[in-house]
Formats: sequence, structure tokens, C-alpha cells
Amino acid sequence: MNTHQLEIFYHVAKFQSISRAAEALYISQPAVSSQIKKLESAYGVHLIEKNGQGIQLTAPGIQLYEIIRSFFENAIVSAESLLKNSSVLRISGNFLMTNFVIPQIFDHETNQANLIIKSTSSFNALTELKNGYCDLALISASSQPVLSADISVKKIFDDEIISVSKKPLEREVTSLIVSKSKIDVYKILEKNNPLFSHLPYTAVESTQDALSNININKNSATFISARFLKYFEKDYNYHYTGVKNGFYALYKSNNFHTDEILKLIEMIKSSTK
Repeated sequence: MNTHQLEIFYHVAKFQSISRAAEALYISQPAVSSQIKKLESAYGVHLIEKNGQGIQLTAPGIQLYEIIRSFFENAIVSAESLLKNSSVLRISGNFLMTNFVIPQIFDHETNQANLIIKSTSSFNALTELKNGYCDLALISASSQPVLSADISVKKIFDDEIISVSKKPLEREVTSLIVSKSKIDVYKILEKNNPLFSHLPYTAVESTQDALSNININKNSATFISARFLKYFEKDYNYHYTGVKNGFYALYKSNNFHTDEILKLIEMIKSSTK
């Protein structure tokens, strides 16, 4: 099996885009398309298909992405962390924080030189912090996490949760795709909001997974922070829920990077006011 082709497919699946995968890998779009076609041809499967102006994963493509994602998101990043010197600050955080907030604070060159930034679920980020695979975890949760004494927790902000969907929630949405960190949000809405009480839900690992799913299943909705609506409002219908979630920064109090982490947390707070 050609692992380079798998890496290219991973990026295509992650971004749901040939062009964004090419940018991330520093190769041309035709090169990305060519390697995907070779991978499909080698195994006689279709992994991606056209969807309007863009692409979407086929059923085998979704399954393959789920199989290889943990390797490229966990093993590769952890190996890179190990091989780099201790001056590198390792950040693991949820999709919205690592893809929108952190990049606004640091330019591309600084990210590459001094930071390893990994986008994952809030649950995975917290696990990685506990196991020493990252120095700072950025997560969302319905209440402040209660953890061991060696882990410090600082709230960054509270924000209302909104539902987003490709089709109008009131008329055409028939199911929910809910990231693990927002299961509590769903349970509150199930009891108190008639728009959600009748909708079955499927739990997925992260917000990124949830957004990918509703792009494929056009009759589904998911939940994101209202603070990030500006990045998505052109692509989705949205509905305010009235339920709030907190965003938190967590780190081990004896971390070598504590001063740097505290400075970064203050920068995040300032940028999200």
C-alpha cells in the first residue's frame, strides 16, 4: 500500500477539498487528483465524487478516512513532537479553536517554527494532555472540567450554541449529528426545545466530523459556537438555541512552557473578546 497516497487522501477527506489539500501538502492540485485516482484504481473503489462545485466522500471514502485518521492525527503528530526539541509548544484543541482562533494570533511562519497545532476533539485533546502528548489543550464543555490537582483550568469565554444545517431546521432537518462535547447540549434541547425533541441523533468524535457529515447528509443539523458563525453563515442555515457552552484552556501546572502558555491564553482571551 502506498502510504503517500493515503496521506494525500487523508488531507482531501479532512478538508473536503482538492485545492485545500494541495495547499496543506505544498503540491499542485493535479498531483493531488492524480494520486487519488491511482489509489482508487489500485483497489477498484471510488473514494470521492463531485458535489456541485466541490467534492464529497463516498461511503468507502468515509470508512477509509475513519480508519486512517487516527494515524495521521495522533501517531504522526506525536512522533513529530518527540523528534522536535523541547522549545516546541504542542497544542491540541477542538476544530474551531485550532482552525480559526490560533491561526489569527500567529502567522504561518511562527506556527511552523515554534508550535505544533493539532485539531482534534475536545475529549481527545484532554486525553493527550493527561498522557503528556500536548502542553496545552483547548476544549469546549458544558461545565468547567474537574480534573487532577496537577492540571490547571482557565476559562477563555462562554458562548451560545447554535444549530447549523444545509436545509431549514423547522421543515427539512430529520436528524442531528452531535460531537461528543455537545451531547449535554443536545440533552438540554431534547427536553426543552420542540424543534429538537423529535430528532434522533448520531454521536461523532468532533465538530469537524459533524460538519463533514451534514455536508453529506443534507437533512441533518449539528451544533457549533455562535462566536464562529461568521465563518459558516454563508454555507448554512442557523438557529440560536439559548444554551451556552464554555471554552477552556488546560495545562499541567509543572509544564516547562507554563509562562509561554499563560501568555498565549491571555492572547486568546484578548482575540476572542
